[in-house]
Parts: sequence; C-alpha cells; structure tokens
Amino acid sequence: MNDMRPVSIKNLFIGSLLVCLICASCTAAEAPLVLELPQEAVLHTAQPGEHLMEDRAEYPPHTTPLKALNKNARRGAITDPEKSPWLTYTFEKSPELYAFTESPYYALELEFVPGGMDADGTAAQRAASPADNVSPDSHGAAGSEQHAMLPYTGDTVLHQAGAMPVNGAHPHTTAVPEVFAVGLLYAGDFSASGGLKKDATLRHPVTAQRIGRQRFTVSIGFTRTGSGIQPEAVYGFAVYSQQPLTLIRAAIVPVKYGWLKNTAKDTEAVWYGAAADGGLIPQELFSETETPVRTELPRLTLLSPSVRFAAAPYMDNTAAAHAEGTAVEARKIEATKTTVPDTVRERIVLHFDSSAPIDLTARKRQPRLSFRCGDQQLSVYRAPNIYQLTLDGSLFSGAAVSDTLAIEQPTTGNGWSGITVEYYSLPPLKPIMADPGLIVPWPQEKWRRQSYELFSWELFPSVLIFDFADYAVQDAYLKRLAFFAEKKGYTGKLISDSAMSAFHGFNAHDYRAETLAAFFDKAEHENFPLNESERQLRTVLFHNGIIVRTERGIEAGHGAIISISRQSTQSIRYRLLTHECLHGIYFTEERFRETVAAVFQQTDPRARLFLRRYFELYPSLQYDTDDSYLLQNEFMAYLLQQNSSQLRPYYVDRISWLRVMNKAEPELRAYIRKTDAEDFMQAAEQMSAFLYTRWGLKAGRITLAALSPLAPAAVPDNR
Repeated sequence: MNDMRPVSIKNLFIGSLLVCLICASCTAAEAPLVLELPQEAVLHTAQPGEHLMEDRAEYPPHTTPLKALNKNARRGAITDPEKSPWLTYTFEKSPELYAFTESPYYALELEFVPGGMDADGTAAQRAASPADNVSPDSHGAAGSEQHAMLPYTGDTVLHQAGAMPVNGAHPHTTAVPEVFAVGLLYAGDFSASGGLKKDATLRHPVTAQRIGRQRFTVSIGFTRTGSGIQPEAVYGFAVYSQQPLTLIRAAIVPVKYGWLKNTAKDTEAVWYGAAADGGLIPQELFSETETPVRTELPRLTLLSPSVRFAAAPYMDNTAAAHAEGTAVEARKIEATKTTVPDTVRERIVLHFDSSAPIDLTARKRQPRLSFRCGDQQLSVYRAPNIYQLTLDGSLFSGAAVSDTLAIEQPTTGNGWSGITVEYYSLPPLKPIMADPGLIVPWPQEKWRRQSYELFSWELFPSVLIFDFADYAVQDAYLKRLAFFAEKKGYTGKLISDSAMSAFHGFNAHDYRAETLAAFFDKAEHENFPLNESERQLRTVLFHNGIIVRTERGIEAGHGAIISISRQSTQSIRYRLLTHECLHGIYFTEERFRETVAAVFQQTDPRARLFLRRYFELYPSLQYDTDDSYLLQNEFMAYLLQQNSSQLRPYYVDRISWLRVMNKAEPELRAYIRKTDAEDFMQAAEQMSAFLYTRWGLKAGRITLAALSPLAPAAVPDNR
C-alpha cells in the first residue's frame, strides 16, 4: 500500500492569477460544460434495489450546472500550462446531486482531449507531439516547482492509498514529476462564502507521469476503499496538466474501477477508474503496444458493509402466477409479499482486444491467456467475437483476498485490453452470469439459497444452469419433467409421484423452452398438482422469459435450462456439465442443429442404430428414440461429451462390452469393435470443428475459462 502526498493548488498558481483563483470573494461563473447525471434508476446505499430517482419527472434533462472557478474552467481547457495549469470547478448544490455524491455506487467521470482551444473556442483535439511528453524540466523553473508538489505512488497499478493527513509526510525520498493530476474537492476546501480556500489541496489525486496522443477518461469513485465512506461532502473537482488539455465531458456514472485501452486507430482511447483514494494511471496505457502486467482492484464489497454478499433466501409464497401476470394471483402476492431484497454484488470483467479478432479453424491453435487472481490461477481461451469474461466477486472471497484483488498476467500483450470491477444488482430470481468452467468449483457457501444456485451461460445467455445441492433436490424440481420430455412410454404425460417413485430420473437434465412450456401448460389446463419445487421452477422460468403467458396459455419464450448436482464427484460434474451444455447449444442455435442433422444423416446407419439401441436399452436412459429431435440431440451430446482421445475407448472398450448390448445387439456390437468406432470419430470431428470455428469450443471442452488454486510456492508474497 502506497501513500499519497497532497497536491497543493495554491503553490501552483502565478501572481495575480493565484489571488484571483483562490479569493473567497471571487464569483463562480457558469462553465461551458454541464454535469451529466445517470439516466437509469440508482441503488440506495442502505436498501439495495430501491430506486432514488423513480418518478422524478422534475429532472427530465438529467443534468446539473457546473460552476467555473478560474479562467481556464470558463473555457473548459488548459491552453497555456506555463501560465496557468489548472481547471477548477464546483458543483451546483442540490439534494439530487448529493444523492449520487454520497453513494458508494457512483463516480465522477471526466473525459479529456490532448490539446487546447482553437481561436473560435472549440476544442482543438490535436494529437500530442513527442515534445508533450518530454522531461518536465523543459517547462522551466516554475514548472519544476510545480512538479515538486505532486505525488509519487511508485507502481504502475491501480493504486489504493490509505487515509493520509492532508499534510502528511511523503514516504519517498525522490519526487517523481507528474504531467497530469485530477481529484475531488471537498467541503473543507471552500470558505463559508463558497470560494476556494488558499490552502486547498487535492488530497488523493489521480495522477499520470505521461499523457498520450489519444483521448482519455478518468473516473473517480466518491468513496474511499478502506472505509467505504468519504470524510466530507464532495463540492467539486480540479484538474492539473503540464500540456494543453481540453475537458470535453463531465458526468456522474455508476462506479467502476480498473482500466480499459482501445487500440483501434479510429477510436483510440484510454479509460482509468480509481476510488477516492487516488491512483497512478499506468504508463503502459499511453503506449502503442503495452498493457499493465499487474492491476490491484479494490474490493467493492468493502465499501458498503450493508450490501456484502447477503444470501437472499428463496421465498415462494409469492406464487408463480405473479410472473405469469394474472390479476387475481398478483393481488394474492401483494397481500403476502415477503421482502426478498436484490443482492448487490461485485463483478470483475476481463476485456479483450476487439481490434484483433480471433479466427479459428479446425487445425489452428487457440490463443490462451493466463492470469493470477489473488491466490488462484485463471486460464482463458480466446474465442471468435467474444470480447469479455465476467467473474463474479464471490469467486474471490477467500481468506487470501482482503481489501484488494491483484490481477497479474505474467506476460504483456496477448490480446487483452482491460479489467474492471463494478457493482451490479441481482434480483433473487435472476441468474449469475458465468462461464461453465467457473461453475463446477464455485464456492457453495456463496450460493444465494441452500437448495441450488442459478447461473446464465455467458456465451449463450438464454441457457440457464441449475447447480443443485444433491440428487433429491434435483429430482424434486425436474424428475417429473424428465418423464414428460424423454422417457419412453411416458412422453407427453404427467405422472404422479407414486408412479415415478420406483424409477430413476437422470443425474443431470436439459430442457428447451418448448418442452417446459408444454409441461406447465398441460399441468395448468389439467389442474395437475405440481409440487412446491416445480412451482418455484415455473416462477423462475417466467421471470427469465423462457416461458411466457399469452391469451392461448403458457407458451415457449426463448432459451433452455440444464442442471447438474453437487452430489456427483467433481470429475463427473465436469462430464455431465459438458454433456448438458452441448444440449443447451443445440436448443438455442439453429445453425448447430442443422450441422448435427447433416452429420447424423451422413453417419453409417449401423453406427446410428448402435447408439439408438444403447439409448433404448440402458436402464438409466430409456430415451424415446421415436422423437427424431431427441435422438439427434443425444447422438451429438454422447459423441462430443469427451475429447477425441477418449471417444474411441469409450465406445469400443466400454459401451460395446455392456451386457445389455452384447445380449440384445451382438452384430452391432461387433461392427463397432471391428471398425474401431471410426464412424463416431468422423462424426465427432465434424461437429467439433463447427463448435471450434464458431465459438472456440470443442469436443470434451465447452468452457472458455478455468479457475484453480495456485500451488503454495506460486502464490506471490505481496507483503
């Protein structure tokens, strides 16, 4: 943890200009920019999910004035840094504004363009010359004095300093000059009459030792990471620059920390977000090719203890039909409504370079990035048209992670373009966005309810993934559906608990929207008594648009569900999740279904019949193979659930030796062994090639991310 030295505003002004700027009697003027306010509803700090701005029609523009405190601010630009290197502003005082500046969920965001103002008063937006980033000594003695007042953090990482006295001693012996600084101004920086005090300082500035040619944005959260509070009300902000600079936008936005770098030639830009503690913008962001190797992200849950990952228990006395929209049941819900607040969580997002798209063929090696995240190793495959990976904060909630999370890539470059951490609101019935590779090791103690956790596949968001606590819970939700959808002799029927009690369902499940809608519509029209878990499932499906209510009844929306259980061993969980996720793709991607159908028809009829008979004969399966959609879907999943090296022995050495297959189909068994399952190998290769080229997935691997503990010797000592 590095300390920040205050930046003295007073000492950086010259002669009469200094007096004019800091005099309490100076009158603030209307700035050329307004302060933009968020258009969306905002979260209340004490009650997550409550909307502060709801029904506030008196503020339709969602802007508030900025008041300029010096000549540069009235123009919105620093045109002659040697003469005056400052922009200073104060906010319009209003309850509306304070609702944002006093919240841990918001930040001040400022966008800059290197260059001053043209003669007509517009931003020049010129590219910075190489001379703009030379040694600060070139600015003369006055410039050197100014540099001596600026802080040095010592790291090219997202810096987080502790609460330091305004005039606290500098921890470093060498003062490294800064080119740029920006920070918040607080109530204590202003006199009673509203003027800036002579001893006003930037207590925790965001600084840069160089500025590039591109436009850049700095975002400063209104709270400090260590305490989650701010010592005083935020009254304004100040900007310091040693090279010409134009402020083109000021806005209050949802808080986000980290960095982003867009390298596309036509839209080259840099974004950096820090807490109110301040920070040092990594120099790599202003280079053409480099990216920061290490980033320290503040843990947002520490900013507001009242909204840490509080479990939101599932309350089903709200009844399914509220989501279905019937008036009678909606009134019932309102009368018995339980308070299940939205949970406010943090998520970390890895961003990838969109200017260098990934192009995969069946024989082209897939790029893979590796990161250290706290005490864990994160591996990420790059995929076509996929430019971000979301990591929920609960993945990094172990004892090894305290107030910061260090993200480190051993090598620079490799196609990543940023990392951010932010809040998001998650209603109890909404899924957590995640790659399937992160679900298997997900900490169960961080589930929002004891019975299951609900996820959405980031690559295919309409595919919901249930991870159940055990088989019994899973059966309560899905066993009757299994018979209705897939079991031979039972498809299309609603069977009683007693009728299915003697039979096995499945260890994992998959159902498309059409099947789910048919099941619940039939149950409603026949007044069939669904159990509590099935009613809860119906509510979840309505809430997420997988089934919808129309005037004709319950119909299919868009998407599918799949499930696994914690009762399975970890290796089996991976296999089952792979199998079920393949079904999820089949359900939701028409091009993939077409590919599977073509491969199915091309496969030797004897190989197809072998699989069909296996599906019919194996006791725990007993699929309705007269359903061609189901047959082709399972044909695909059973061929792609393992990689190519495992497929041949799976069928030659295992399935073909099953007693039930040897007894019922000896000739088909002999054919598979004689051909060494070559038909299956060719079919799997064709389908896998489609997955690989289109989404970067392949047989035996439907994940893009994997998270695993670092070996003790590999965990860096950051003390």
